[in-house]
Amino acid sequence: MEEPEAMEVDDNTFNGIQHSQSAPQLQRVLSEEEKRCSICLDDFIDKKILDKCTHPFCKGCIELHFTYKPTCPVCGTVYGKVIGTQPDGTMTISRSKRRSLPGHEPHGYISVSYDFPDGTQTDVHPKPGKPYYGTSRTGYLPDSPKGRIVTRLLKVAYDRRLVFTVGRSRTTGQDDCVTWNDVHHKTTLSGGPQNFGYPDPTYLDRVLEELAAKGVTEADLHEAPESVIK
Repeated sequence: MEEPEAMEVDDNTFNGIQHSQSAPQLQRVLSEEEKRCSICLDDFIDKKILDKCTHPFCKGCIELHFTYKPTCPVCGTVYGKVIGTQPDGTMTISRSKRRSLPGHEPHGYISVSYDFPDGTQTDVHPKPGKPYYGTSRTGYLPDSPKGRIVTRLLKVAYDRRLVFTVGRSRTTGQDDCVTWNDVHHKTTLSGGPQNFGYPDPTYLDRVLEELAAKGVTEADLHEAPESVIK
């Protein structure tokens, strides 16, 4: 039986697929579920194995999938840049030394403000051609080394249209509005997690995990230099 080739996807694009020479290193015992393509649910045609997670697919199936979403459809491993559905808006980053966030003394804090006007949904939104309601939101981060890293990665995520989307608000239940897209922000300075504020010792680590799930990691910091924090 011919060995399946491994598939590599360039980190900067999701449709540049090459063949790896390391397929023997990726071989493993296949479960029943892995004997067929997880996309078409049929026998493999020109079987390809993704290089990071080693999940196998038909070459045509995975190439088509990557044109819509550059992630493994089985485990979610990101291959290249994910571009989201966030509408046009503005992101403003500023810093204050007036006080510290609880749990992050003696650092000041960083404000990240977003503003989205009302607009019209496009073909990437639930109801193309229909209006949506805008919003304004502000999140707060400690002006500490890790807080500055998270702030810069939020800028990367914003530029990739990943921080917000258009849909139903989980807070108000309103449809057709700009809403958070699973990257949690602290919208108050204090009051603890129950009030979306500080202290919250694991918050920064959780946000880093949420950003990584969208393909935004510290390897992308070059896209948002320290100068974005003014």
